[in-house]
Amino acid sequence: MMHKLLGVLAFIIFSTNIHAAIWNDTETWSIEWEQKFATWMKSEEVHKNIFVGTGSKYHGIKADCADASYALRAIFSLENNLPFKVINPSGGRDGKYKYLTNRTHKFDGAGSSAEKRLIAMVNYLGGSVGTEHLSHHDTLPVKIEAIDAGMMFTYKLKRRFRRTIRHSYNIKAVTQYGDFDVIYSTQAIAKENLSMIHRNGYSFSQIPHGVWGFKRWKWPQHEGMRNRSLPDEINYSEEQFKLANDLGKKFFRYVKDKLKTVTEAPQELLERKFRLLCVESRDRIEYVNQGYLHHMATNGKCMNYADYDAYSTPARDAALLASYERFEEDYKEVVKEGLEGLVDYEILEMAKAIVEGVEVDSEVEKDLYKLCSVKYMDDKKMHMAELYRRLKGGLLSSHPNDLLPQRWGDTTRNRTKCKVWY
Repeated sequence: MMHKLLGVLAFIIFSTNIHAAIWNDTETWSIEWEQKFATWMKSEEVHKNIFVGTGSKYHGIKADCADASYALRAIFSLENNLPFKVINPSGGRDGKYKYLTNRTHKFDGAGSSAEKRLIAMVNYLGGSVGTEHLSHHDTLPVKIEAIDAGMMFTYKLKRRFRRTIRHSYNIKAVTQYGDFDVIYSTQAIAKENLSMIHRNGYSFSQIPHGVWGFKRWKWPQHEGMRNRSLPDEINYSEEQFKLANDLGKKFFRYVKDKLKTVTEAPQELLERKFRLLCVESRDRIEYVNQGYLHHMATNGKCMNYADYDAYSTPARDAALLASYERFEEDYKEVVKEGLEGLVDYEILEMAKAIVEGVEVDSEVEKDLYKLCSVKYMDDKKMHMAELYRRLKGGLLSSHPNDLLPQRWGDTTRNRTKCKVWY
């Protein structure tokens, strides 16, 4: 009799385990929970090693840009017993599996813990969805004044040969200056199992259009509702698209002015922009080297579309150029307003040199190297004025089959003859 009872208990336990939800939800999404999500995003719990750190419960998530967005939302949902529901790209003929939710049994085999099943779900999503799916189906545009941590900025660029570039940034915080702290991944990061990128004081440069721009997550209980029928507290709005169309490149200046809570003194502004430009300029070293190392590992073989898409840098190079152009606008605004007297002479001269160029071996050039030296090869370095000159002149190569001298604009000769996919 005892053996039979033990057998029944074992069967029940086994049956429960093989039909386990990823996690069970007992809460419902609300504005209060969104505020907690924003607070969590700002915290140190959300860090660049959350998917790759050996001590992380979520080690093993392989996330490119869109996957990282889904993963962060799913992790917070799991840890707070909230529902997670997105449109399932695989669907089902009868519509039974139209949505992928935390209650699915699809990932029972991934392990006994909710974290293991979540990792399996996110990696499944990664093989099925991208930023296109994220922007069209699972998020909605938001009022500019409501932009907060936990929201996203997505963009889509049309390139040659009907190809496109898409990307998603996760907003970690909105700064007091109206800029953004962002955390995000890329295809190369996912492929190489690297840490995400965490950048402070970032400014976006791709103009919102269509379904692309500042987005927030849809709530599971609103799935199927028309956007215009959503509660006012959601702050759904398409105002950004009209404003972007009307203002063009000045749109992001408008956003900054709308969100900032502090007006910077001219010197504080220029010094902060120096620091941010230096970080962004040096970041190019890492992502160029990712492509270069792959190029060398494959003996210089011309990259196919997938590898080119992962390792080429046209969008990131354009964003870097845009950051320098915004610095130029800031500098010229200081001059236009007659505020030069509020800035230290050395700071003003370095800003002028970045914008207008600098003489070789001058004192200003020496100061620029002290300010920020971009060491892009073992025996090569440049300062920010030179990098801006090369960016403006189109001297840098975004093609991952080019060697480092071509990538960094030392020369434009002997560039790769491999296919430019877009």
